[in-house]
Amino acid sequence: MTEQPEQFRSHFLVGTIRHRRDRVVTSDFTHHVWYLALDLDEQNAVDRRLALLSSNRHNFLELRDVDHLDGGSGGLRAEVSRRLLSHGFDPMRMRVTLIAYPRVFGYVFNPVSFYLCHDAANTLRAVLAEVHNTHGDREVYDFLPDAGGGPVFKGAQDKRMYVSPFIAADAQYELLVWEDDERLAITIRENEGDEPVLVARLQVRRVPLTNRNLLRLLASDPLVPLKTSALIFWHAIRLWWRGVPWHRYRRNPDQADRPTTETTMSCLREVSPEADLPGPRPELPSGTVRPPYGGS
Repeated sequence: MTEQPEQFRSHFLVGTIRHRRDRVVTSDFTHHVWYLALDLDEQNAVDRRLALLSSNRHNFLELRDVDHLDGGSGGLRAEVSRRLLSHGFDPMRMRVTLIAYPRVFGYVFNPVSFYLCHDAANTLRAVLAEVHNTHGDREVYDFLPDAGGGPVFKGAQDKRMYVSPFIAADAQYELLVWEDDERLAITIRENEGDEPVLVARLQVRRVPLTNRNLLRLLASDPLVPLKTSALIFWHAIRLWWRGVPWHRYRRNPDQADRPTTETTMSCLREVSPEADLPGPRPELPSGTVRPPYGGS
């Protein structure tokens, strides 16, 4: 029987993510990614549609409310609706799409998940960016478009949570989103004052949400959340070896009463590389690192 994806708004996103920094050293790498783009009004329907993916129950792939926002109290859609209401939007007239990795074999780490909030005319009116760090903290940034308007959504927020040991806490995020019916591009620029520190750019195409497409994605890239965690650790070690200053982890006091997410990245928790790896830093080759994972 042929699957009919066209009436389903949820889909997969397949493409690449690129990170580039030019301060102290130049670091530029790109790797293949895929995400679930879930219309939150279809969360239960997706559970029934895909054999290998379930919502809030055990499966090979799992979408768990507890991994997002305030931990799933009342459901993801209700939590996003409360935030939209606080900004003067009518959440009943908004369509919300969550872009995130699902759990794979029970493990997930989403450095950032996005909630794209469109109105009835399909205009992107708000973007919630949920940032996770390797210490289990999470923070949600509500981006609203600037006054300029135009085809590219642009918003800015002050950084409120420690994320990278190579970027100071006093920084700002700029978010840019461009999309059409087939493609999506999200760029995050992180600045310290007027100085750009990091640019991360996600470029993906939309793929129908079918069992066949899911099998293809798993065949080419089955452990994408674990790969992401491993790459974070690997590139952190590379940057330290190349002399980029290291900022120790300090939890924001505002994070004390917020939910945390356990990760396997304990190697970055409270670690002083100078203490654990004495001696001179070895020289590593510079240039773009492209891990050997399948691309789209």
